[in-house]
Amino acid sequence: MEKLDIKENQSVFKIGEASDKMFLLVKGKVGIFLAKNESKDPDFFVEENEIFGEMGVINNELRSASARCLEDSTIIAITDKEFNKEVGDSNIFVKGCLEMLSHRLRQANKKL
Repeated sequence: MEKLDIKENQSVFKIGEASDKMFLLVKGKVGIFLAKNESKDPDFFVEENEIFGEMGVINNELRSASARCLEDSTIIAITDKEFNKEVGDSNIFVKGCLEMLSHRLRQANKKL
């Protein structure tokens, strides 16, 4: 795990990048921008103590959205390898459920 201090308006990740980390917002606020969003307003907000950037890590796919800090933020990042080790050590139903939920959410986001 790694602690990141990211300034307001800085990107956490961008659409199309490799999904090599997922994140926990400890302090601050993050906006999530879907691919079709051409405005400066985020489609979703990440609040403190919420996880984001998980879909690409779970499904091993490129980023389907961009994330940008809306204020100075503190974030904890976990690598895909760290996450996959934890999931790999869990029950097969837990892993299957995570993959299925992430896939369904990704498909729903594409329809927006």
